[in-house]
Amino acid sequence: MTLVKFEDIPIRECGEELVDLAQYDFFLERAYYNQGLSSEPRMFLRKSVADKLAEIQKGLGGYKFKIWDGFRPRSVQQAIYEKFWKELSEAHSEWDEERLKMEVGVFVTAPNNPNRIPPHATGSTIDLTLVDTEGNELDMGTVFDFFGAEAAPLYFEENPGNEEAAKNRKILREAMFSAGFGGDKNEWWHFDYHNQKWAAELGHPEAIYGEAPTP
Repeated sequence: MTLVKFEDIPIRECGEELVDLAQYDFFLERAYYNQGLSSEPRMFLRKSVADKLAEIQKGLGGYKFKIWDGFRPRSVQQAIYEKFWKELSEAHSEWDEERLKMEVGVFVTAPNNPNRIPPHATGSTIDLTLVDTEGNELDMGTVFDFFGAEAAPLYFEENPGNEEAAKNRKILREAMFSAGFGGDKNEWWHFDYHNQKWAAELGHPEAIYGEAPTP
């Protein structure tokens, strides 16, 4: 349980480089590039984070990771934020600006606060799922970036109805948690490692990954 605002966690930046995930044996689906929200076809993570994912994958019993997003500069964060704002404002014309700001912020960190680093901008946050040997996604109950209650990691354990999704989410969650990643209470696909959000979630005193420079 997060007891402090993650932006209040001190950062002791380690200076680790970003690496191109094309070097690794993952399935890559560049979600925001494909949607036209990013002009960068490559996908990056901090090197230790990418290496750790490669190690986790070896123990997945034949499953592999499909990665949708890693490092994300503020410009892409802005595009995602605006897209979700537009979708919610059209779906809920009765909401005022404050309500929209609150609801959008549940799933997408506002990009324009210089004192709050969006987790993806650190290069140590990852959006991913599991696929079989043919690259077919396992049933997780929702698609990526489904912004609703069903996206919560434990939703199908607490609300029976899709036992397969509950099982698959647990496999993913336990693999990531056992390697030291933190999760997100609203998104089953989102995991953090040694950034401010990770530190706040898991009760660590500091982060080692701050905002990374755009490659």
